[in-house]
Amino acid sequence: MALEQGITNHGLVNDPTFIPKLEGYYHTTTVDLPPGSYFNLGKRFDKVILLDQPCKEWTHWKILLTSYKTLKMLESKGISTEFRNNENVGGIPFFDDLVRSNPSFCIYPWVLMLEDEGEFVACPKSAPNKLGKVRTVDWQSDPYYENLRSKMLRGEKIDSCWHCYYQEEKKIESTRQFETLDWVAKLDIKSLEDLNKLRAPSYYEIRFGNTCNLACRMCIPDHSHLIENEFKELKITHIGKRYNNNYSDINRVNIEELDSNTRVYFTGGEPTVFPEFYTFMQRCIDAGKTDFDFCLGYNGQKLSNKMIDMFSHFSNMNFSFSIDGYGKINDYIRSYSDWDTVIRNAKTLRTEGHTISLETIPSIYNAANLHLLFEFFDQEFPNSVQFLQIEQQHPNGMLSVFAHPDPDACVRSLERVKKTNKYLTDGRGTQSIIDSMYDHYANGGQIDLEKLRLFFEFNDKLDQKRGTKLVDYIPELEAGRKFLG
Repeated sequence: MALEQGITNHGLVNDPTFIPKLEGYYHTTTVDLPPGSYFNLGKRFDKVILLDQPCKEWTHWKILLTSYKTLKMLESKGISTEFRNNENVGGIPFFDDLVRSNPSFCIYPWVLMLEDEGEFVACPKSAPNKLGKVRTVDWQSDPYYENLRSKMLRGEKIDSCWHCYYQEEKKIESTRQFETLDWVAKLDIKSLEDLNKLRAPSYYEIRFGNTCNLACRMCIPDHSHLIENEFKELKITHIGKRYNNNYSDINRVNIEELDSNTRVYFTGGEPTVFPEFYTFMQRCIDAGKTDFDFCLGYNGQKLSNKMIDMFSHFSNMNFSFSIDGYGKINDYIRSYSDWDTVIRNAKTLRTEGHTISLETIPSIYNAANLHLLFEFFDQEFPNSVQFLQIEQQHPNGMLSVFAHPDPDACVRSLERVKKTNKYLTDGRGTQSIIDSMYDHYANGGQIDLEKLRLFFEFNDKLDQKRGTKLVDYIPELEAGRKFLG
């Protein structure tokens, strides 16, 4: 482009603070700069152009998708861009428009196989949408999946998909919106017709049971046996159910057919405490099938030399670290967790060459201190994507991120969050959840005294059992007790 116009190409920009002083062209990639740094950089240029590079020349589909989302974000901020007519973005713009114009469409029924105690389930994020007993499935024409797919294509809302609808009402990017684009990019899907060509599941989500080494305060018996036992002892009732140890049968995953287009995601409980997890890895190693998209929802507490050695065989591992607060705040929210251990293990795995992503659940516990976490991540994990997921498991919304009793403290924290690079990453829900929180608290954030009362009753029981005090960890939240009289 520089040659064609007789203008100088000044080369690569890999410093997010770079200020251009000479007229001409400059280039960079979403690998050369930390996620979220492009907005301030983009403001310094007359135009930002996404080069129309053939899809096969991209080293990874996620780089293409992140590049598209980056240009879209810059466009929304009023920066001059050129990218929408590029052939290389394939079907991404089409499906980006579809998940916003069609209130029901989600790609999961075309790619995801998830088992819940002997029945197939459409999605792990909301109330189970059962698709009948586990059976041999013709992925293209199974009547149960086809019925759900047809409803979504017609735009009929599905009752069990309430979680995504709730998020969208709050102007939050939902799972269906985010995951659809991920899979469109990963599988290079250009049209609805391409969906009908998928002959087998591309995504397996595996949960062996609810055994876990932590008792996170926003968790439920479904995902932690420690919570289950504690709730029984404290006589805390809950709408959730306990998963038995046959929640997912790992034998449903056809190891011989795993390839770079397939994702296997382990969640929990805590996957690393299950022997079956290591058995699966060894079977993959023995079969020479180690290049698939291997994702692990991980609390970061357990990491041994043996684990590091096994992980080293896999070329595409992503550890999604669950971290909900900075320092001792995280240890309070995620009981029995140790902050120093989590951060040390994240850095160890990063040094080993694995991808580290950061997942945080905004809740009443961290609504007024998220800036501490975001600022720390900016410094220590600048190249890791930040994901957010709204807490929606407990009844009555007593742990909701919108239930904090100090709106002013939340606004101050969120204003600092919005100045970080992590806020501008393309992780699921990050910008939209922070924006939704900010709008709520900046516009008054009226205190719901009944939710606040339920929160303190619940949290006081946990504190008494665990020998902790809220005031020692999150004093700004403890101060809200004054509103109860």
